[in-house]
Amino acid sequence: METLQNKVSQKIRELRMLKGLDQQTLAQRAGLARSYITLIESGKKTAAVSTLALIADALGVVVGEFFEDTETFRSPKIAVNRNIEVQPSSKKTSYGYTYTPLSREKKKKIMDPFFVRLEPNSKQKYDFVHKGEEFDYIIQGKLKLSYEGEEIILEPGDSVSFDASVPHRLEVIGDETVYMLSMNSTGGQSPPTGC
Repeated sequence: METLQNKVSQKIRELRMLKGLDQQTLAQRAGLARSYITLIESGKKTAAVSTLALIADALGVVVGEFFEDTETFRSPKIAVNRNIEVQPSSKKTSYGYTYTPLSREKKKKIMDPFFVRLEPNSKQKYDFVHKGEEFDYIIQGKLKLSYEGEEIILEPGDSVSFDASVPHRLEVIGDETVYMLSMNSTGGQSPPTGC
């Protein structure tokens, strides 16, 4: 059975080749190292959502396209996803969290919802920066968001929305795993009517 990580890796490679780009060109456009693109495309590295956003922008697509199976689309206006396993993949990103996309079967969407699990003692080494806006809703655990020099503590029931092009960082506080709903906009405009 093909894993989500392998599907994403394959889709990135397919889109890159479809656009006539080599790995070096994609890496330059995304502001990443070519070796990192190679690791992602080979499935040896799980990219953070913010990294996927950089790659998507460089390819001229939205992050959601990496999770889409173009053969399964029912309608461009509505997508129903039933019985989604909200158990993120067992392979963590290098930032210490795992994520599961919650909407895969809708084309030309302007937001990408994810279920995210952050383990205790996980702390980002680098700030995230990506296009669009981000909305996070804390389901369980306690989290610190560092944003523009401010540290914001988030607990269950709290939510935050912000301009994701501003550097931001997440850190789990305490020994409890954090579960959250994260929605990332593509930074683009709404799709045209009838898409």
